[in-house]
Amino acid sequence: MINFKPRTNCCMTVLKNYISRLFLVIFLIPLSQAATAREYRDLLQRLDGGWKFSIGDNREWAKPDFDDSAWENIKVPSAWEDQGFYGYDGYAWYRNTFVVTREMKTKDLYLSLGYIDDVDQVYINGKLIGFSGSFPPAFSTATDARRKYPIPEEYLNFSGKNVIAVRVYNHQLAGGIISGEIGIVSNYNVKPDFSIFGLWLIRSGDNKLWKEPNYKDKLWHKIVVPGNWENQGYKDYDGVAWYRRHFILPDELTPQKMVLVIGKIENYDEVYINGVLIGASGKIPSPKSKGKSKSGEDYRKARVYSIPENLLHSSRENTIAIKVYNARNRGGIVEGPIGFVKLANYNRYFREFGEIEP
Repeated sequence: MINFKPRTNCCMTVLKNYISRLFLVIFLIPLSQAATAREYRDLLQRLDGGWKFSIGDNREWAKPDFDDSAWENIKVPSAWEDQGFYGYDGYAWYRNTFVVTREMKTKDLYLSLGYIDDVDQVYINGKLIGFSGSFPPAFSTATDARRKYPIPEEYLNFSGKNVIAVRVYNHQLAGGIISGEIGIVSNYNVKPDFSIFGLWLIRSGDNKLWKEPNYKDKLWHKIVVPGNWENQGYKDYDGVAWYRRHFILPDELTPQKMVLVIGKIENYDEVYINGVLIGASGKIPSPKSKGKSKSGEDYRKARVYSIPENLLHSSRENTIAIKVYNARNRGGIVEGPIGFVKLANYNRYFREFGEIEP
């Protein structure tokens, strides 16, 4: 403990000023952070409380029309050991429903499931929207990963109930949806005019042909974007990997001047649309170079790239390919927003918020 022993009034005044400034630092910074959280991260619908629950494993349980009325009721979040399933290790499923509100229709939506021990797959209306860790036999825990999965708009039922089904595997000790915020959230100050978050394709390694739109990628692995690749089958992987996604842009957007908002990438990237490089952040080291890329702190910035005119196809498939280099820790396209924004809308967001907020 430090004992201050001011010997003069001058020293006492300096001490008082120091303590006053310290008070401001301690109290005003959290308030500022809380304001930012309220502005950019909205909890639109709480889903904590009672869910339907069953131990065992059956892929039919992901279907929205499955009758779960005979299942147990369980509190979420909480370990299932604390709710009558003491000592159980293995597979179990959770189910719940929600309704899309008017406010939710104007935002990109994410399902927040807090922390799950150990592995999970998550479905909305029978469609896979995300996963963390690896199920047996190639078991890999993701107990430390915060679950936040994008909900593609095309998977939603806007006129009735939407069914959430969560498949969980627990290896040992506490199991299930154990802690954290549970609900439908919207994290960003930008809703793209055409979102491309959700399931993408990924492959580790590097090949210049992987940027080409006609490259055959059907055997590539699936990955959730945005999301840390460390929790999706690439644990402890540092190096180069490629992401690919195919999409058809609505006709009314094709003639518009567009920008691509691609969120935050760890650490550096090159972005191609239909085989054409549209932007890059940082310098990806060559395979022959043993050193790390030295290009500042580009990984802290949300990527926004202008799209050349006539590059996007109308009424037919487009391909986006992103080469990513990660030096250490988490890697990949880790935060949103992800999608195409009209230039006029992007300028409006910039005037309103100052920057795209990942």
